[in-house]
Amino acid sequence: MWNPVRARRRESGVLALTVALLLAVMAAAAFGMHRAAGMDVQAVNAEYDRRSAAYLAEAGVAAGKWYNQIKCGNAVPSAFSLVPGATLNINVTKGAPHQIAVSATATTAAGSTSTLTRDPINIYNLGNTEQKALGGAVLDTYIDPSLTAPKNTDTSLVLSGQSNALLSWDTKDIPKDATVLSAVLTLVQNGSSGETRTVNLHRVTTQWDASATWTRARFLVGWNGGDYDPQVLASFNVGSGANYAIDLTALVAAWYGNPPANYGMLLRLPNPGQSVTFYSREAPTAQEPALNVTFSKSCP
Repeated sequence: MWNPVRARRRESGVLALTVALLLAVMAAAAFGMHRAAGMDVQAVNAEYDRRSAAYLAEAGVAAGKWYNQIKCGNAVPSAFSLVPGATLNINVTKGAPHQIAVSATATTAAGSTSTLTRDPINIYNLGNTEQKALGGAVLDTYIDPSLTAPKNTDTSLVLSGQSNALLSWDTKDIPKDATVLSAVLTLVQNGSSGETRTVNLHRVTTQWDASATWTRARFLVGWNGGDYDPQVLASFNVGSGANYAIDLTALVAAWYGNPPANYGMLLRLPNPGQSVTFYSREAPTAQEPALNVTFSKSCP
């Protein structure tokens, strides 16, 4: 059945390939004109032709990768060229599971040849993406030095100069060998204010559970206000709005590419004397935190 989304994706890929090849020719031409003032015509032509072959080989490797990502290894381009008189041969070799190695040899009309080989890459079925909304499996709470009891049965996530929010999702619905294309966290503000407050999001580095408090991550494991990486993964401003969408693609992709342990995330206000409240998982479905992940599975 015809799928307009996939059709547009394929059309975009073809356009991108065409543009890449045309840019290669233009770049080589620009180089030739730039060097013409300081070199004799024969040398300029030779360098122009050599650069043309190199750029075409680079475009050929990109084309081989693109074909295999979109077609999941079922279509391998052989010999073609969008440059009059030139030839471009692309070779794709399957190596380890889910991997290919790509090489390309380009020959210009004048006879210059360039061969380029790239290291094996993982391939994913980018022509067939999937999306999972992980909001139903969320674990969240907020921790405050004045609170000794866990706050994971409240409809609110309170952030202030003295409290941080914790969120975590079970990502078992996403295959471990998938590639994450996008991940968006959605939070709904509980209440509003004309004051703009900055919220920073960090990766948590210690496993915690529903019993977490300011001084305890879980049974017999202590911390002080949460253990988290000081690097700010995302920062967003909260004001009088209601819904906030935060791009967490880098964080979620890291769980699959070179995975650090998935202990969730911590939200905090870097500026003192401020506060903001979001709805928690106990709130109605339309208001609870949600993590929407778009991904592609590995090609066989």
